[in-house]
Formats: sequence, C-alpha cells, structure tokens
Amino acid sequence: MFLGIDHGTKAIRFATTDGHCWELSRSKASGLDAEEILHRIQANLSHCAFELVALTYSMGDGLTKVMRLEDAPNRGLIQMDGAGAHVGGGTRVFEAIQSSGWPAIILPGIHRGSDIDPRLKVFSHGMSPEKVGLAYGLFRSGANSFIVSDASSNTVTFAVLRGKIIGALDAPIFAPGLIQGPLDVEAIRKVDAGLMTANEAFTRGGILAKTGFSSLEECSPAERSHALETLALFAAMEIAGLMILMRDLGEPNPDLFLAGSPAPMLRKRVSDLVGRDIKSLERFAAAKGCACIAEDVFKGCESILGLEVDERARFREERIRSL
Repeated sequence: MFLGIDHGTKAIRFATTDGHCWELSRSKASGLDAEEILHRIQANLSHCAFELVALTYSMGDGLTKVMRLEDAPNRGLIQMDGAGAHVGGGTRVFEAIQSSGWPAIILPGIHRGSDIDPRLKVFSHGMSPEKVGLAYGLFRSGANSFIVSDASSNTVTFAVLRGKIIGALDAPIFAPGLIQGPLDVEAIRKVDAGLMTANEAFTRGGILAKTGFSSLEECSPAERSHALETLALFAAMEIAGLMILMRDLGEPNPDLFLAGSPAPMLRKRVSDLVGRDIKSLERFAAAKGCACIAEDVFKGCESILGLEVDERARFREERIRSL
C-alpha cells in the first residue's frame, strides 16, 4: 500500500491508494511527537506499514527532482523560513515519516530552477509540492492538458500541457486567497515603515484577513457572499491568464479545474466568469495524487509530469523485493 501526504495551509491530509483518507490540523500536529503521529496515521488509515510514502513539505524550492527523503538537503528547501504561516505541524509530520522506517520520497515544488516555460521564471516560486500531487492525480485519471486553480486560504493556479507542468502563479504573485495574499502598495508601505514583516503582510493579505476575519464562518451572509464573489473573480482571472499561455503553446482548450475547500461553492461562478465549464475537486485530491506518485515511483517511473525521479529513488520495487 502507498501513502500520499498533502502539506496544506491549515491541515495535513493523508491518503492511501486503497481509498483511506485522514486529516490532521497543523496546529494539532505541532503538539504531537513523532511516535504519536505515526500511531494516528496507522490507526486512521491502514494499521500497516507502507511500501512507499510520497511526502510534501513547505515550498519545496530546494529540489528539482523527486528524491528519497534521506537524500533531500535541508528538507528540500533553499532556506527554512519562507512565505506563509509557520505553525510547526508540517515539521512534526516530516520528522515522524523520517523516523518511521517507511521508505519515503519527497516531491519538489515548481520554481525558477524547474523545467517550465522560461517566461514564468521571472518569478522565484510557482507552486508548492502538494500541487504536483494534485496535478498527478488528474493526469492519472485521464487529463492531459489542464489548468487548476487551488483557491482557498491562498490562491495558486498552475498549468499542465500534454502531461508536463509548464508553469504556475503562486500565492504571493497575484490572486489573494481568503487569508493570504500578495503585497499591495499599502502593505509595502507598512513593511517599509517597520510596522510588519513582509511575511506578516503576506499572511494578512487575503480577502477575509484584510477585513479582520479568519474564516467564512465568522462572516455575516452578506460578508460571506462578498468574500466568495471576490475569490471567484481572482481565481477566474488567474485561470484566464494561464489559458493565454496554453493557447500560445498550441493548446486552446485545456480542461479546467478548481481545488480547495470553497471549490464547490465557487465552481458555477468561476465557470460563468471564464465562459467555460469548470469541475471542482474534492479536499483529498492532492493527497490521493501523492499516493499515486508513490505507487508509480515504486514501480519504476522515471518522470512525474516532467519532473525527473532521482536515480536513487528509481526502481525501488525491484530493489526492495531483491533484498
């Protein structure tokens, strides 16, 4: 059996290739030790060890390949601090998998060092590793050229052309999510004035955060409607932007998808704005896609959506079974 792990903004989601799913909030994970995390994984998923785990962690900007966990320098990061809220839960899960004895691989993010459309390399970072899992799950289900906008706490939109990731727009670049968002002029002025750090500005730059809310549940019906309408508009704008890229590369009609917890509420409105039918994905889609990556790498797959699988991680199935 194979395990995929989605390191999301608020929660860490786990899925196995036999259909079991489980979610652990990052705040809860931060208070657990490795032994307790492993116990909960097994209790909630399968009560067994895993043949291979595909792990995602933070931004993944220190990797360009799928690698064994033990071979990834600095947990796959250029530096430990990055954009986003630092809770500690993702680190606890990383350490738990590291200590588990289960064979594990770590997925890269998409960034300036990745093999993507060179025009998008003007941005240092495109998307975090769990989006690779999201993309691979769709690819395994039969999609070949598609765009996904993952709009929730933050908004990240990416494009896959004929089975290869070609670029992404990360949360600090353009569209705000509900909680996090890019730095506008007001935020830049506050950073320059020493009133907040750039990361604090990012983590407070979302649609709800700018009005003092931390969730849709805190909003009145009118405020909730306005927040979702705004989120839908920006998700549609990012999708439309990447449709221009796809058309320029010879694909005028990619499949379109929405991910993130609000996706079912946004789908119709975003479809209307873009003028195309858009399908929504369920909350464990990224973790399930990561589990599919684990299975295919175990079977000897050498490339995941254009991302090379490091030689030390390849053909694990034959190596393990020969021991």
